[in-house]
Amino acid sequence: MKTRSVIVWMFCWISLGLMAVTNAKRLVHAGPGNLKVILFLDPECPVSNAYMREIKSIYADYVKRGIAFEAVFPVPAVKRNDIRAFLTKYQTNIPGYQDPGLQKVKRYQATTMPEAVLTNANGEILYRGAIDNWYYALGKNRAKATELYLRNAIEAALNGEMIIRSRTEAIGCLINQ
Repeated sequence: MKTRSVIVWMFCWISLGLMAVTNAKRLVHAGPGNLKVILFLDPECPVSNAYMREIKSIYADYVKRGIAFEAVFPVPAVKRNDIRAFLTKYQTNIPGYQDPGLQKVKRYQATTMPEAVLTNANGEILYRGAIDNWYYALGKNRAKATELYLRNAIEAALNGEMIIRSRTEAIGCLINQ
């Protein structure tokens, strides 16, 4: 009877360990040229606007390390001129695109603006969710972010390390699907 209890106990520990490893993303050294950050934004969303300073900072820190970036605007009313005006207003060189038919929204399972997706060269999602935890509820934010989800995921991917938190919930304006 005691042997059976030990076996059950060991099986439980092994199962929990496997679940933890499954939830984290282990990478072969990705290399900067293989990574892309896709940002889902809306010029009319106050949270998207509030995050532009941090988005610009992330872009400036990582584009020079070979990370590709693109901003996707999944709102049918947002036209190319609106995208150009928005990116010019925030003085950023991130390429911006419309998302006709919400193809990228569906492909990357985005639900909120702003939301970030980090992919590898095969287009596999390594991280999806909030940029950080500055906003913790709609209309509620901290003085300063204490968890830098996107930055941590990029750094882990660049170093070939496990992305500990590969999914978070973004706070902002919902994408109408």
